[in-house]
Formats: sequence, C-alpha cells, structure tokens
Amino acid sequence: MKKIIFNSGFINNYLLMLLIILCSVTTYSQTEYLLNINRLSLPFKNDGVIADVTNSTGGRLDDKHFLFSAGFLLAGKFGNEIFANGVASASRIADYLPGNVDSNSTNPNYKIYVILKDPAFNSSWMDYRNAVVRGADFYDGNGDGIYNPIDLNGNGQWDINEDRPDILGDITTWCVLNDGKPANQRRFSDVNPLGIEIHQTLWAYTTNNPNDARSVTFFVRYKLINKGKVAQTLDSVYFAGWSDTDLGAVSDAYLDDLAGCDTIHNSGYIYNDGDDPDWGVNPPAHFIKVLQGPYAYIPGITFIDNNFNGEYDDGIDTPLDTAYNHRGNVLGKTVIPGARNIGMYAYVNTLSSNPVQGDPGDKIRAWNYLQGKNLTGQRYMYSGDPVTGIGWINNFPSDQRQIVSTGPFKLRVGKPVNIILAHIVGRGNSALNSITVSRAYSSAIEQFLRNNFTNIPLSVENNQSTQIVNDYELYQNYPNPFNPQTKIKFSVPEFSFVKLSVFDIIGKEVRTILNDWKTAGEYVVEFDGSELPSGVYFYQIKAGNYVETKKMILIK
Repeated sequence: MKKIIFNSGFINNYLLMLLIILCSVTTYSQTEYLLNINRLSLPFKNDGVIADVTNSTGGRLDDKHFLFSAGFLLAGKFGNEIFANGVASASRIADYLPGNVDSNSTNPNYKIYVILKDPAFNSSWMDYRNAVVRGADFYDGNGDGIYNPIDLNGNGQWDINEDRPDILGDITTWCVLNDGKPANQRRFSDVNPLGIEIHQTLWAYTTNNPNDARSVTFFVRYKLINKGKVAQTLDSVYFAGWSDTDLGAVSDAYLDDLAGCDTIHNSGYIYNDGDDPDWGVNPPAHFIKVLQGPYAYIPGITFIDNNFNGEYDDGIDTPLDTAYNHRGNVLGKTVIPGARNIGMYAYVNTLSSNPVQGDPGDKIRAWNYLQGKNLTGQRYMYSGDPVTGIGWINNFPSDQRQIVSTGPFKLRVGKPVNIILAHIVGRGNSALNSITVSRAYSSAIEQFLRNNFTNIPLSVENNQSTQIVNDYELYQNYPNPFNPQTKIKFSVPEFSFVKLSVFDIIGKEVRTILNDWKTAGEYVVEFDGSELPSGVYFYQIKAGNYVETKKMILIK
C-alpha cells in the first residue's frame, strides 16, 4: 500500500522564473548532461561516470573545480569466487555499459532521462515512458499498472489519482547501466560479467538560500539488481562511493589535498592542507556520505529468530529493528521490519601509482579496500579529527582518491537493493572550517532523509545564536507534546564535544541527534519522530562534564 503525502497548490510565474534561473540542464550529447543548479555545476554520463566527461571542466562549486571524477565500486562473492567491478575512471575501472543486461548499449533510448518537476505533464514526463519500459519506477496514480501521465481532470496540475515519474528533486535524472563489459576489456581481466544491473537516479534541489545544505549537495541512488546470469545470490557484497576529488585545477592545486573519515556522519572526505592556489584561503571539503545504506537481517540483533532458521520470517519471528527505503513524498517510505539499514562500513584513501596505497589494480585489492583493508589485508581507518587535531590524521598532501563503503549484504535475484549517497561540498572560512561546515550540512541532510526528502531544517551552525553564553543548558523541547517534529535548544559556553541523544521509556537509545564538536553559543536542532511509535521519550545532552535529561511526549 502506497504512502502518499501531497501538498496542493501550483507554481506561480515568479517561482517558475526562479526555477529557470537557479536550475538548468544543458545537453552535451545524447549520452552526456550538465547539471547547473544553485552553486554546483556537474557533468555526468549514462555509463555511471560523474564529472569526468569529454570537454568538460569537471565538477565545480562556486565556479571553481572540486571534482575530477566520481562513481562507484562493487565487490563480493558468488560461491567461493571473489568478484570486483565498478566505475572509477581515474583508476581505469570502467566495467559498466549503458542499458539493461544483454541489451544494445548504443540504443539511443539508453540515455539520461532528465525529469523536471514543474510544470506538471511537461515533455520530460512524456519522454519518461521510454525510461519506464527499461525499468524506471513511477507513481501509478490510477492503479492500472501502466505509466500514462495524463491530466485526467484538465486542471493543469498533478493530482494524486494521476500518474507521474519517480521525481525526487526539482531536477531528477535516471539512467540504467549493466556490468556487461567483456573481461578482456576490464582492468580486472579475471572478472566476467555477472548480470548486475544498476538503475542510477541523480537529483538535486533548487534553493535561493546559499546556506541551505541542498545548495551544495547532489544525491545519487543506486538500485542494484541481480539478474541471475551467474548466481541466484551474490554474497558478502560491499558497495562504495568512489571519487577522485581535486580541490583546485590551476598550478597543480589538487596536489595539496588530504583525506579524512567521519564515522559519526557516515562519511569520508577530502579537504585541503590550508590555503590553495586556486581556491585561496577557504578551499572546500568534499564529503561522500552513505545517506541510506542497504538493509540487512541480523538474528539476535534486528530480529528474534523464533524458528531458528537464520532467516527473518514475517509473522513468525519478532522484529527488533526496522529498515527504510525512502522514496520521496509521493511514492512514500517503504518499511522493512526485522532489518536495519547499514551505515558506512569502511573508508580508504588511495594515491595514484603508489606501490602500497595505490589504485585497486586487481580484484583482491579492490575486495580488501571495500572492507577497509590495505594491500596485505590489515584493517585501517582514519579515525582522527583534523579540526581538533586529535587522533590519527592524514598528513601527506597529495592527489587523493577516496572509497566510502557500506555492507555487507546479499544481492538476490528479484530483490533489488537501494543505496543512496550524498555528495556534500561545504565551504567555510578556512580549509579546516570547511570540514565543520560540511558536518553541519551533513546533519541537515540526514534529517532531510528522515523527513523522506520533504522538509529540511537549517544546518545546526546556521541556527547558532551570536549572544554570549556563560553556562551549559538544555531547554525543554517545543512543542511538547509533538507530532512528529519538535525543536530542542541547548547552549554551550565553550568549545565542547556535544552528544544529544533520544531514549525510549526503557532507556534504549533510539536516536543520536548530534555527536560533534561545537563552538560556544546557543543551538536549535529539530527532532523528527515520524519513524517512532507514540509514547514518552527522554532526550539527553552530554557536553564536557555536563549531563542533563528532559522528558518529551510523542503523540500521533
């Protein structure tokens, strides 16, 4: 049963002109597009390559270069055999072709479909019919199982009983690709095509607020499908966002980049070692965030295995956790009881041609990298924080590449896996402050996901008061009782590590709202309880030696 959230109304001429100014799509060719939106300029191709497009200037923020190339890596097992493939052009990994499995990749219908949200029933909605034929999702308003976007009542706007594309952003793009590149044309020449199909949705939102997290973020959803050509189940699968982030393009400006990992924000990032020849005193940081990971059933953790068969059986086993597939305000949110969404599993940075930490030149190294292991199979991770100077920190400026993985999971025939990455490019007043700004944007984007891409709060940093604060304090949430959103205000008198958590009535932590360093000041954060049942909850702050807990009531 679909969950439908719809706000009626229509876009007036002023907003339409604003949409055109802020958001435009330029065609390079049949297979390449350039997304210009807010502060971002991003070219991409229908084979999964992002930014590394012929005759382009790469991914740009504020009209300066930040990204040479981005894509993904995939590794796992079928039986006892290890496989690895992906799209990572700077590492000479290009295993995917446009189109469905066993299709003709030169078919002009295997292009990038660009869908504009407004006006309703525009030509992009009609062209999307060809995407649906090739597997794209859509909203079936009249329930007939056929995509036919017609204004049934002739009122010039979309209504809930009418079909529409799977629109997530103000501009949404869709293409399909598959791992059909022959083995002798791959970097990993001992890996054959497995019949993996990926439906890639890349989208972004318009905003006239330069401090809105969405002004510096683009989203990519990878829908992984095992077509069963080689195995009914691909096991121990790991998926990773990959990028060759280059912060600057003039005077070898990209050679002074550093790498970092933030497990709290499920992100890896590339930042600068200081002032940059191209960016000046405030180069940005590029985060790859695992926004929605694959889901996994874990006996004893996400469910009680009452029949002891190692599998979750609905109606027999007892769910202890819940996973979600967020699909936006129209298609709604799929609830998966007894499972859990997996966050970031590991982070690895690589250096071109480095004998110890170079690109994944074979499937075993790729397999190790996606598990956070080095060439010899030993686990490692950047666990330090360059902002505070605490922990193990990368101190070798170079041309950095990064791998941000999630998993493990099973890829079974007939059971697609949806993974959503957010690429966030935060720019503060210095190289290190750009990390702090990106973290604040990451928190806002996390809440945006929990709201199923419908409402986004201001970033925590943008809600900071400028008044002098003398004491730690946690205020009563407002409104209280609430349904399903409420605001929580707190203050810290000095630079502090702040953890803000929510607990249920039996003391189980159900949500971590904040877990980060904060400068002195007052802050307001928004808590969304839409995924929680009605009841009494407690929210607690820990900052320095200060601990305070207050009660709040969720009523639905």
